[in-house]
Amino acid sequence: MQCAICERYAQKMSCVECAQNGLWQLRMKYLFESSGKDSAAEKVQEYIESPAGLLCARATPKTAIQNRIQDVKVTTARLKLLLQTDKDRLVAARVEAAVRKTRLDELREFARRQEPIAESTQRDIRRQNHKWKALYNRTAEARSFLCREAAGLYGLRIKRKKSGRVDYLIGGVPIPNLLNDLNAQTFAITNTSIESLSRLLVLVSHYCGLKLPNEIILPGNGNPLTSIRGPLYNRHFATRPLHVESAFSTLSRDNPTTYGKYIEGVSMLAMDIAWLCFSQGLEVNNVDDACNIGQNMWRLLIAKDSTAMNTTTFGRTSHATANGNLATALGQSIMGGFTLGYMAIVDRIRCTLQAETIVADWDLVPEAEIGAEPPDKSTISLDLNRNDITGGRQDSTDTGSNIGQWTRIRSLDQRINK
Repeated sequence: MQCAICERYAQKMSCVECAQNGLWQLRMKYLFESSGKDSAAEKVQEYIESPAGLLCARATPKTAIQNRIQDVKVTTARLKLLLQTDKDRLVAARVEAAVRKTRLDELREFARRQEPIAESTQRDIRRQNHKWKALYNRTAEARSFLCREAAGLYGLRIKRKKSGRVDYLIGGVPIPNLLNDLNAQTFAITNTSIESLSRLLVLVSHYCGLKLPNEIILPGNGNPLTSIRGPLYNRHFATRPLHVESAFSTLSRDNPTTYGKYIEGVSMLAMDIAWLCFSQGLEVNNVDDACNIGQNMWRLLIAKDSTAMNTTTFGRTSHATANGNLATALGQSIMGGFTLGYMAIVDRIRCTLQAETIVADWDLVPEAEIGAEPPDKSTISLDLNRNDITGGRQDSTDTGSNIGQWTRIRSLDQRINK
């Protein structure tokens, strides 16, 4: 049956009677629980007041105390063991300290006895260093003197002409500039100057204690002519001649292999001279300067402001002394700025000689000479209008439409070969 005010089976209650009826069961359960708690408390109190409860209450503290005592005994034993270990370690440390103190006293006594000996040794070292530096300076001066005297004995000098041209001579023979004079000089003069310059270079490197990048092989048993040996194209060592038997124009046409090897040989020689100059304080680090081998040797040894005369670095770097040794890291740093490449010299000389050979085959012949007589079979003429040559420009001295012809003249032996 439902309430007239609120629904009996719904959670929401709106009247007092329904609320009291809903709480009646909870109140009864609480009363039963409270009465059970009181009865349990009475039983516990009776047990405590009984003899059995008193005995149990007395036994519980005694067991706890015994357990605590046992823990204290274990802790005490452990601490005693640690204390004994520390004592043993302390005794060992004291023994070691005593031994070390004894050794320290002995070392102090030894150092006290060695102080006079060390001072005497240091004085000897300073004295020897001073003597060694003096000897090193005298050695450098002797190297400079020997190199300059050797250059003087070989007749290395300069000759200035009225035209302004400067020639460098050795033994009275002009030293060729590898970029300008190889085709201009006769091969006999070139061979003589290169031979003398190679001997002088070997002598200077010997006096300075230097090992050249490319080894110069002087004439001897089984080797009648001067040659040079060095790493070719950074792969293997090869020997190249420093002597030719004919003019360069003929050699390049008749024997290109020997011609190419000779160019490589003189390039190796120029590389050696440039390397020698750079190692002794003379800056030679480009192809144009390296190819002027006579000027480089003259500036290094003979000139009034030469490196051997005025520079303190000459003779102080070599492969024969400990100080300034070029094989060490310091020596490598000294030569680190030398960037001149062997192949750059070879290519420059080869291109220059080829250009000179092409230009030498052509000449400008006047028109009157061409019209005087017909060309023979040994002449091949190419008629070129001056406008074609000059690109349409007229010269101020031009009095006609054509003032000449470019003619390439071949020698008789060229015609025969053809």
